[in-house]
Amino acid sequence: MSHYVIPDSVLKNDFDFLVKSWQDFKNKKLDEATFKTIRVSYGIYEQREKNTYMVRIKTHSGQITPKQLLGISKLADKYANKSLHITTRGGIQLHYVAFENLCVVTQELHKLGLSGRGSGGNCVRGIVGDALSGIAKDDVFDVQPYANALTSKMLELKDSFTLPRKFKISFSSSRADRATATITDVGFIATKKGNKKGFIVYIAGGMGSKSRLGHKILDFLPAKECFLFAQAVKQVFDKHGNRENKHSARLRFLADKIGIEELVSLIEQEIHHLKETSKDWEIKISKSSIKLPRLEQQALPKITKEEKLWWNRFVGEQKQDGYFYVKVPLTLGDIPYKSAEKLANALKGANPHCISFGQNQNLYLRNLSAEILLKLYPIITEFSPQSKLASLFGDMVACTGAATCQLGIARPRGAIQEIERYLLEKNIDLDKLQGFRIQLSGCPNSCGNHFTANLGFFGKIQRQNGIPYPAYNVVAGGIIKEGKTRFAKKITQIAAFYLPEFVYKVLVEFLKVQKRFKTFESWVDSKGEDEIIKIAQSFEKIPDFAENPRPYYDWGSEELFSDSLKKNGIGEEN
Repeated sequence: MSHYVIPDSVLKNDFDFLVKSWQDFKNKKLDEATFKTIRVSYGIYEQREKNTYMVRIKTHSGQITPKQLLGISKLADKYANKSLHITTRGGIQLHYVAFENLCVVTQELHKLGLSGRGSGGNCVRGIVGDALSGIAKDDVFDVQPYANALTSKMLELKDSFTLPRKFKISFSSSRADRATATITDVGFIATKKGNKKGFIVYIAGGMGSKSRLGHKILDFLPAKECFLFAQAVKQVFDKHGNRENKHSARLRFLADKIGIEELVSLIEQEIHHLKETSKDWEIKISKSSIKLPRLEQQALPKITKEEKLWWNRFVGEQKQDGYFYVKVPLTLGDIPYKSAEKLANALKGANPHCISFGQNQNLYLRNLSAEILLKLYPIITEFSPQSKLASLFGDMVACTGAATCQLGIARPRGAIQEIERYLLEKNIDLDKLQGFRIQLSGCPNSCGNHFTANLGFFGKIQRQNGIPYPAYNVVAGGIIKEGKTRFAKKITQIAAFYLPEFVYKVLVEFLKVQKRFKTFESWVDSKGEDEIIKIAQSFEKIPDFAENPRPYYDWGSEELFSDSLKKNGIGEEN
């Protein structure tokens, strides 16, 4: 299955309910709290600016077609802020949608074969897929059809939208775990037993203020049973999850409470019950989703020095002979609508599986010949200036933070822009840090996936003489790989004002000793943690407000941090 199917109940009944709720709220027949509970399950969240909303869209586990990209770009132009925002789960968000356009946007998405249903609220969220599934050289098999089939099945079921808290599922196509299946509620990692397809299974992981690694409970689940297993876990969560306290309501807290052995026992009972009471539990995939014409391997066409540098940094060979993919770094995960239109039009004749989004908020163009890739180079570099820089810049991840999110404390998007500006002024060879991950979240909720970073940060409030200023907790040494996954460990803190120089000094310190250490993580485990703490201590004190007020403002903001804090709403948790 190359895409998920929106069931008629969602297209008709659920949409009619959204429209009626929208009308009742508009006519003051429905209170704000009730309308909020309804709309978030359609992926609609209010932003800090009154009467403006974010609409989150479920992709096909990170993929969309060129036609869908074109359609979304038109919606961004007409109804949003003329930009598409890519999330750290491979979804798409439209920001600053006016209240009066919410139902129109939802209906137009349905016409494109896309839905926001379940992309917010206490629901089965959009399923995460591996951006390189089906094409990577380490790919075991293409997990995309399974992720899409599971999405279709979950959309059909009413219990997918009435859970104690959000419920997340991921599919990775290899043990490299590019979809972070090892730290989610239910994680499937492709494996094989002989010629039989199956999954290594992890459960009850997740990130947030109380992050947990997933528990590996199966070395081999037959691939056809992925819905059976996910549905069983969902039903256990539905029955036993905490509905009294949303801060203790995720599956990982249930595992903490009753123990992983008891949780697995309950899941096994549900599996047995489902097999006895239902015949519709098998996932049936008739064929692979990717069909590519055979290409003869050819020498790379003659290219300029600039194109060769780009090729070495961002282009990779696929497992299919003669085909390539390219990572397109997106500044803060954003694509201007005009650029999205131009790209979609340029890809009209390409394989429909040519567009994918990764958890690094970047775009991947796949299944392309070298010739076509080079023709796309001018289009790519026009909207992706980071395609001309070391990959570290494009791999930096930030959530929207306090700029739009009601839960946000700090403004990581502004901080990343300042880190980039600062590093570009310095003469250091960042190509030596290919694949290095710097990730920021505006608060402990981990929307920027900071615990998976090599060097990560999450926002906090500090005070000097009673005056608040923005700061970050510093974490370092995250690893994502099946069997080796670990969270970055919290080791110190830094004022937001000093963040760019702090990042620079940490990178310089590591580059000095890089030849002695296999990875950044091994350096952190050896002497790096102490070195990072020393660097932070050199920035321990900020100036008093009268001496220099700038540290009391956040990056990307023209208002005092204390004034910004007063605007925080009660929060619409993602």
